[in-house]
Amino acid sequence: MILVDTPRWIWRGQVWGHLVSDSSIEELHDFARELGKRRIGFQGDHYDLSSEEHERALEAGAVNVDSRELVRRLRKAGLRHRSKKPNWNIVYQSDRSHYLPEIVQVLAISIPEKTRRERFTEALQSVSPLVKIVGVLLVERVDLMALVLEFPDAPYVDSERLDLLNYTYAQERHVVEMIISQE
Repeated sequence: MILVDTPRWIWRGQVWGHLVSDSSIEELHDFARELGKRRIGFQGDHYDLSSEEHERALEAGAVNVDSRELVRRLRKAGLRHRSKKPNWNIVYQSDRSHYLPEIVQVLAISIPEKTRRERFTEALQSVSPLVKIVGVLLVERVDLMALVLEFPDAPYVDSERLDLLNYTYAQERHVVEMIISQE
């Protein structure tokens, strides 16, 4: 079952709550994807939800419980993971329009590690160079690197060289997250 608690934690000018599953992490990821949540927002056992996202989650069938009940149900299901995930560090971010050759240039400048750069570049070769990209976010942490691209229309991306390819739809944009681990 998908559970949410009432948003009450203030951060960056918004009020936030949590989204969890008391059944499986896969169920949680599927539900979060339907809400348009990015996988890079996963906190080990939950996703943070803004007040607006909380309302959408309820409309989509999530059950509202108090925070203590939410944690109790996570523990009972064996899904509570308190390990603190390292924060994502922004390597590159842009909300202006890009085309594929520009993204490849950004990767060449921003990713010193050849293997990671090549894995992203190879995945991007499956995307038409004429497709407009309307948002770019490249983030990294100790163990992972993620390239998040926003498109007006959903493109096909070959996931063979990626550890995770995640498609979501939020704010009238198709979001593609390409995630690779450190080799």
